[in-house]
Amino acid sequence: MAAWKPKYPDPPSSSSLWSRLRRMKSRMARAVTQHAKVAIPSALIGAALCWTLLSFIPWHPLQVLKHVAAFPNCSAARAVGVAPSYPGRPGYWSKHDADNDGISCEIWPRG
Repeated sequence: MAAWKPKYPDPPSSSSLWSRLRRMKSRMARAVTQHAKVAIPSALIGAALCWTLLSFIPWHPLQVLKHVAAFPNCSAARAVGVAPSYPGRPGYWSKHDADNDGISCEIWPRG
């Protein structure tokens, strides 16, 4: 008959894997703290920059996102609901104005 073994063996001695894992955990905690000293101010500066830029744009922030989303092509502009567009309005990109009449992404270009 085989000898009985405990289900969970005793943790190894202090110079083993467990002590190395504890030391590594404390080193990682110090590294996260050091990186947080850079990450938190960077995030605050980025948020302030975004807020500043959005405060000078006359459009609502959602309109700005639609304007940027309309950049690739007229299909994208129609998908976000900003086509056809006129100069100075969200969704107007001169590259989408095929006949240079001031209307971008028009369904039937003037001939």
